[in-house]
Amino acid sequence: MHFSDLGIFLGNISLWEIDYFTKDPMKAQKHLLKKIVNRNKNCEYGKKIHLKDVHSIEDYQRIVPLSTYDDYAPYVDRMINNREDRLMFSGRNIRYCSSSGSVGKPKIVPKSVSDLWKMQCIGFSVSVAVANRWLVKHKNQHLPKSMGPLVLVLTGKRLADGKRCNGAAQIPLTYLKTIIPFFCTSPYSLLEPEHEEEMDMSYLQLRFALEHTDVCYIGSMVITLLTTMFDYLEDHWEMLCDDIEHGTLNPSIRCTPELRKKYEKKFKPNPKRAAELRAEFEKGFDMPIAPRIWPKLMWAYGMMGSSLSIYIAKLRRALGDDIPLHNMGYAAAEGFFATPVELNANDSCLLPHSVFFEFLPIEEGEDRAKDDVRPLLMNEVEVGKNYELVISNLSGLYRYKIADVVHITKLYHNTPRVELMYRQNLSMNVANEKTTTQMVESAAMQTSEDMQNEFVGFSYYADFSTKPPRYCLLIEPKDHNVSEEQRQAYIDALDRHLADANEKYDKYRRWGMLNRPEVLFLKSGTYWDYREQLRADGVVLNQIKPVTVINNDKRKFFFFSHVETESALADEINALAATAPAE
Repeated sequence: MHFSDLGIFLGNISLWEIDYFTKDPMKAQKHLLKKIVNRNKNCEYGKKIHLKDVHSIEDYQRIVPLSTYDDYAPYVDRMINNREDRLMFSGRNIRYCSSSGSVGKPKIVPKSVSDLWKMQCIGFSVSVAVANRWLVKHKNQHLPKSMGPLVLVLTGKRLADGKRCNGAAQIPLTYLKTIIPFFCTSPYSLLEPEHEEEMDMSYLQLRFALEHTDVCYIGSMVITLLTTMFDYLEDHWEMLCDDIEHGTLNPSIRCTPELRKKYEKKFKPNPKRAAELRAEFEKGFDMPIAPRIWPKLMWAYGMMGSSLSIYIAKLRRALGDDIPLHNMGYAAAEGFFATPVELNANDSCLLPHSVFFEFLPIEEGEDRAKDDVRPLLMNEVEVGKNYELVISNLSGLYRYKIADVVHITKLYHNTPRVELMYRQNLSMNVANEKTTTQMVESAAMQTSEDMQNEFVGFSYYADFSTKPPRYCLLIEPKDHNVSEEQRQAYIDALDRHLADANEKYDKYRRWGMLNRPEVLFLKSGTYWDYREQLRADGVVLNQIKPVTVINNDKRKFFFFSHVETESALADEINALAATAPAE
C-alpha cells in the first residue's frame, strides 16, 4: 500500500466522522463540552474557574469568564520550568505548540493526547482524501502514487522540561518521519535540518524537486512559501539547470558542511533533465511554469484564506487555472478548528467534535465585538455575518478569545463553513476608520493590477508624522523602473482603492481626518532579506508569514532601512534606528 492509499483510507474515515458530526453539530458540541468539563474540573485552573459547577452550556457561559493568553501564561511557565502537571487540564501534556507571533510575542500552549490525535488525523489525511474525491468526480481517476516537494521546515525546539515545541502546521508531519521518503522529493534531513537558518532552503528544495519528472503535487503549510519558491526559480533557473546538468551543488549556496557533503554524493550529472528544464525556462514565465516542468502535476495545497488573496493569484500564475488548490484548513496553536471539504475553496467547515466554539457578533463597520455582547453558539450564527471566535479545547483553554474574526460563508450539512477574515491586532486604525487586513490586502492587489506591476511583497505602516496621519504602503515591485510621476499614480490608485474598500476611510479622507497616502519602494530582495533575518533569529520557514502591517520597531527599522525612494519619513526612522538601543 502506497502512502496515497493510506492517506485516502484515513482521510475517508475522518471525512465520514466530519459528515456524521456536522449533521447535528450542537449534539457534538454538548458532548464535547461535557468531556472537557468532566476531565478537567479537578485540575488547578479547572478549580479556579469552578468547572465542577458546570452542568450545561448555559452554566458554562454564566460561570466561566472569557479569557486571553495572559490568563494561562503563568501556568504554561510552571509547566515548562517547574515540570508541574495537572495545571490547565488533567490529562498528560505531550508537547507544546507555538503561535507564529504575527500579533506579538509567540504564545506557547500545551497539547493533550486528544488534541494531538485530532490534529494528526485531520492535518495529514483529509487533504489527500479530498483531492482524491475531486479527481474521481472531475477527471474520473483516483489519486495516483504521489511524489512532490514539501516546501516547509519541521524544525522545532526542546523546552526546559524536555518536551518538543512546534508550530501547529508542523505537528502532523513530525510523526511521519519513516514514510516521508515515499512521498516527498526532499530528504528528511532537509525538512528538519539542525541549523535551518544556515541553509538556502529554496535552492535546496528546488534542487531535489526539479530532478523528478513525476511530481504529482506541490505542498506547503502556508502558500506564501510556494510563491517564494517560484519567485526564486524565476530568478535562479540558470544556476539550477547548470547544477543539475553537472550534478553539483553550487558553491555559492549556503549549506551546513555535513549536509553539503551528504547531498553532493546524492546529486549525479543529469544533462537530459537539465536540457528539458532549460528549454521550458527559456520560453519565459508568462505561461504557467509548473505544469510545463512537471507534466504529471495534479494538485497543490497550503493554508489559504481571503487575507492571502494576492498570494493565491501569484501562485495561480505559476500553476495555471487547471490545477486545483487545496486549502489546508484553519488551524492555530490553540487547535485545528476547521477543514475544507472540497478543492478550490477558501473556506473551511468547522469541526464541532474537535473544539467547542462560541461566536461574538461583529457589528457592521466594526472590527471587534462589543464588551457586553453575549457569545452565540454554533446554531445561532447567521450566514453572511462576521464573528470573533471564542474557543475551548481539550488542552486547557476555556472560553479563549483567539482574536480571529471569521466570516460565515455557508453551511455544510448544519455546520457553518468559515473563512478567516483577519487577525484583530493586524487591522489598520489610524483615525478610528477600522480598516481590516482584508481591506488593505485588497487595495494593494488592485493597485498592483492598475499599475501593471507585480508586487514581490508589500507592507503598510501607520504614519503619524504628518497632520493628519496617513497610510504608508511600502512595496517591493517586480519592475523597479518607476518614475516619480508614476509613483504619484500609485498613490492615487491606492487612495482610490482604500476608499472603495472602507467607507469610513473614504469619509475620513473627505473630512480631513486622514491624509493622502504615501507609497515608497523597497530595494530588490528586501522581503527575502527579512525572511533570512527571521531565520537567523531561529524562526522556522513555516511560521514566516507576510508582513501586512509594520506594527513593531524591529519591523519598522528593518523595512525603512531598505527604502530606495527619497523620503523624509524614511530618513527620520533610519536616524531614530541609529540611536535606538540594541535589543
